[in-house]
Amino acid sequence: MKGPPTGYWAKLEVNEQREVVAWHPLVDHCADVAAVAEALLQRTLLRRRLACLGGLDDLSSQQVARLCVLAALHDLGKANLGFQNKSQPWRRDRFTAGHLSEVMAILDPAAQDLATALHQAIDVETLVGWAQGFPEDGGAGLFGLLGATISHHGRPVPVREIHLEDLWLPVEGRDPFAEIGRLVNLTQTWFPGAWQPGGDLLPTNAEFQHGWCGVLTLADWLGSDSADDRFRFRAESDPDDRMPFARERAREILQRVGLDPGGARQSLGPNPPGFDSVVPEGSPRAEQAAILALPIDRAGAVTVLEAETGSGKTEAALARFLRLHHAGEVDGMVFALPTRTAATQIHRRIEGIVRRAFTDPESRPPVVLAVPGYLRVDDVEGVALPQWKVLWDDNSDSKDRAPDFRHRGWAAEDPKRYLAGSIVVGTIDQVLLSALQTRHSHLRASALLRQFLVVDEVHASDAYMTRVLDEVLQFHRAAGGHALLLSATLGGEARQQLLATQTERRSAEKISWDQAVATAYPAVTHRPHGTATELRAVAIDPTQRPPKSVHIDPQPWIDDPAEVAAAAVDAARRGAKVLVIRNRVIDCRETQRALEALNPPDALLWRCEGVVATHHGRYAAADRKALDRAIERDFGKERTDGGRIAVTTQTVEQSLDLDADLLLTDLCPMDVLLQRIGRLHRHSRDTRPAGFEHARAVVLMPSTEALGARAAGARENECRGLGTVYEDLRVLKATRQQLEDGPTIEIPTDNRRLVEGAIHSKQLERLVDELGGPWPDHAGAVDSQESSKRRVAEINTVDRMQPFTKDIAFPDQSDRKIPTRLGLADRQVSFEPPVESPFGQIVDTLKVSHRLTSKVASSAELAEEIKMTKDGFTFRFGNVGFRYNRYGLARISREV
Repeated sequence: MKGPPTGYWAKLEVNEQREVVAWHPLVDHCADVAAVAEALLQRTLLRRRLACLGGLDDLSSQQVARLCVLAALHDLGKANLGFQNKSQPWRRDRFTAGHLSEVMAILDPAAQDLATALHQAIDVETLVGWAQGFPEDGGAGLFGLLGATISHHGRPVPVREIHLEDLWLPVEGRDPFAEIGRLVNLTQTWFPGAWQPGGDLLPTNAEFQHGWCGVLTLADWLGSDSADDRFRFRAESDPDDRMPFARERAREILQRVGLDPGGARQSLGPNPPGFDSVVPEGSPRAEQAAILALPIDRAGAVTVLEAETGSGKTEAALARFLRLHHAGEVDGMVFALPTRTAATQIHRRIEGIVRRAFTDPESRPPVVLAVPGYLRVDDVEGVALPQWKVLWDDNSDSKDRAPDFRHRGWAAEDPKRYLAGSIVVGTIDQVLLSALQTRHSHLRASALLRQFLVVDEVHASDAYMTRVLDEVLQFHRAAGGHALLLSATLGGEARQQLLATQTERRSAEKISWDQAVATAYPAVTHRPHGTATELRAVAIDPTQRPPKSVHIDPQPWIDDPAEVAAAAVDAARRGAKVLVIRNRVIDCRETQRALEALNPPDALLWRCEGVVATHHGRYAAADRKALDRAIERDFGKERTDGGRIAVTTQTVEQSLDLDADLLLTDLCPMDVLLQRIGRLHRHSRDTRPAGFEHARAVVLMPSTEALGARAAGARENECRGLGTVYEDLRVLKATRQQLEDGPTIEIPTDNRRLVEGAIHSKQLERLVDELGGPWPDHAGAVDSQESSKRRVAEINTVDRMQPFTKDIAFPDQSDRKIPTRLGLADRQVSFEPPVESPFGQIVDTLKVSHRLTSKVASSAELAEEIKMTKDGFTFRFGNVGFRYNRYGLARISREV
């Protein structure tokens, strides 16, 4: 509608002078959102997932209609006069108000006259009869559902002290309750089945309320979107009833953005997809065949796949997804990884598999890269424009590229809606946010329920992250969802915890040391949902392909970068690809400088865009992309010829497909070490350089006394980060002992024994008893710290057992930010104008590690005193100076 509002409005369009130039009526917007909610419940698995949360097999058509009536009431608070006054900024005598707390305050019967008027307007007497538990609960179930409905802006709505009479009492011919009554009357036309007496009651338990809140929030995001004419404002010539248009547009939008999986599912054909849909040539490996053969559990399941690095776990996950998707048990997939680097690389692999499996570009599901700072769907990059818009250059001349990226890219345009994509590849952070008390966690959580959740490198999570992931899995399990957890080095105790129900976690005994070591490896452990279900373990024959023998060469060089550099140069001169992994960035830089001081031939030094470099996490995002491409080029499956040395940190140990001839690595926990060894002789090759035909890992050891001294309180620098990067020195001590027991390990034959020998709680207790001295105190400190992390996670997660009453609330996030990884208070620094990096990339923002910002006193996020240098640039951030060059970011005062 053009011009200022002439009736009750929900959405406004204003010009640069802040003048209202168009408006959308309140009842029409409510129709839009209700129509999207209806389409979501009819065309996606969200209906079944909600039903499962409510203890039902499915929702009936009447229950769906009743939820849609609630959806239509989501913005009833906008009828208050304070909100309506926002369309008249020139009237300084008019007060204004919001629309959430303002209605929550009068839902409660304690609001007396205003509550009575609202209850009459929405016909509470009828609505309470739709909800389970009435009349015994006095209508609490219905009011919980209404509270969840009103809390659709990203967090539970608190009840605040507001002068309510001014907002709700009629004045100047405007009666808010009359407008609400008109909306309710329209719902009787839109959803007549909902108003039939008796019938199927809505679940009202707390988990159902939380699930419904997320579904409605997703519906509101879509139904409020007027971009690209999705839900355009009403025009003067439109019919009086908005609902026919809204229903048609809702179905169309769900198809275009990829939420409706019908077309993609049909394109897979009538028969269940085989492994050739994932890998066209060759038969599946044993692990992949075991995953492919798993049953399709209608009640959902959690599965753990344990297999060595490079065994094809990603392809196994995709094969399982295609089977579940074809069977109608999942609508899409979320593939969560520990790092941004891993996510960007796996996104490319998965996009290629999806392109092969879904041959029709028109129905092919979009593959979203869910990493903040990126705008990528499929192989197309978006460009951010002003006013939160995105330009998608889809190069539509390509016959194999899906059309209509203005809709296809919807989920990628805002991190809050990443998990509402079809196939989503991102970091584990996006998944963990669905369980934390952060804005829009309900949107994320409910969107995730319809997906096949894959968590890669699940062992990489610390106690805090593992506890949050537990909450994610419990909600997924309660809704009948499907999940697959991938790991090369998962301990038996962690596996038991991830597969356990809440009841089992409280009562079951921990897996013993003997049981843990006796567990087969590689293995698939499958747990269908249900109170009486049992674990189904599938042992995999490890002899299907030859084991990898790795010679372990312990050397006391952890404090001697020059010795490390000399060994690397000697190997590279003989043609070897040498990968050096240090635990800390400072040690990575020292080793690189020691390497360059030896003046080796230029060809031996690893380069990015022609510039000698290191590989670690303290680079700008654009440089990280370039560094990843460069290391994959020189160390990947199709690697370049000739010797080369790359000095790195943990950034290369997970998910990157690297293949080194020689590995030099700092001592680290055994599970991490096996990950690093996974980058050694990763691929079969006809020839390797002479002297490197067999895999050898040089492990850089601290002195015999160093770990004990660190346990007793020695400074970090005296132990090269041991005890800080890896806090549990017991695990490092156990790892060292195992490495000293024998010169050769067999992968995967020895994996289970090695991992359990270094991380199982009983083994660590035995070790501490043997060592005595400072070790018991260290063990107590570590256990206390782990317990504290779990407790912090419990405080920060959403309590889905708490209904949406006036008492539910999230913490004020202006006071504290809830992290996905404990302690990561990184800062984002902006450069205006942008600067050029040593690798020729444009840097407009730069993430600064929390380790480097502890001395920064300023809350500003803008770099100052930027000066270009011959090898990069310097800048001031708050009161601290920084240098950025080919070695990455460092504080000028002290590199850490």
